[in-house]
Amino acid sequence: MDGLGDFDAELGHAIGMKLGKLSVKVLALDRIIISRKAANREKDRLILPVLEDTAAVLGGEKSRKRK
Repeated sequence: MDGLGDFDAELGHAIGMKLGKLSVKVLALDRIIISRKAANREKDRLILPVLEDTAAVLGGEKSRKRK
């Protein structure tokens, strides 16, 4: 993917999640944002504000949970 390392490097940034009975790895949101910025396609530029807002909200939730 644009802006990211090779698959093995990015696997280290992946997050384990349960999807029904399956365990899957998904790329962390911050890595997706980096990739979308590097790709710089119109569809990526259009979705970036949504992804960045989501990251901000999730970051805020993490901060509140620590208190």
